[in-house]
Amino acid sequence: MARRTCTSSSSASLLVLLLSSGAALACADDEATLFSCLAKDQSHTIELCAVRDDAAGGFQSLQYRYGTAERAELTFPENRDEGRGAMSFAHAFDGNAYVWSLRFANEGYTYRLFGMGDDAGVEVWRKKKRLAQVMCGERPYAMTADIRKAAGCDLNNPFGAAGCGEVPPQRK
Repeated sequence: MARRTCTSSSSASLLVLLLSSGAALACADDEATLFSCLAKDQSHTIELCAVRDDAAGGFQSLQYRYGTAERAELTFPENRDEGRGAMSFAHAFDGNAYVWSLRFANEGYTYRLFGMGDDAGVEVWRKKKRLAQVMCGERPYAMTADIRKAAGCDLNNPFGAAGCGEVPPQRK
């Protein structure tokens, strides 16, 4: 879990002001929002932010953020430039529904951000037990083609490398 430390009182005041203004989770000016939704209980926001690098054919960073308007509870990875190597994407069609997921591990837990048709959310797992699931309370803003380009490939999906391709495979 990312922790922020301020060394001066003016920095601390600025941090408190930013957190209290609801800006704690907003993607920065140099970032694109690839995923965003408000949880069903309306107390938490789930976001994916990335820095677009068109010259390199995609993105140079990816970062997951979860928290309230008052504070970010999880920012992963702390250094957004490490996001591509730390997060894995896969997608497929299941019948007529498009399903996708983005997985990452942090401090012994596995997080899975996912979308299924118009629904989306995040799950937290430890070993093979799901500890929590937070569903979006609204249709999420999700740029899955860009998430696929910004993240690594989740080769542990049922389709292997094909599950990360531009055209999602079809589940039978």
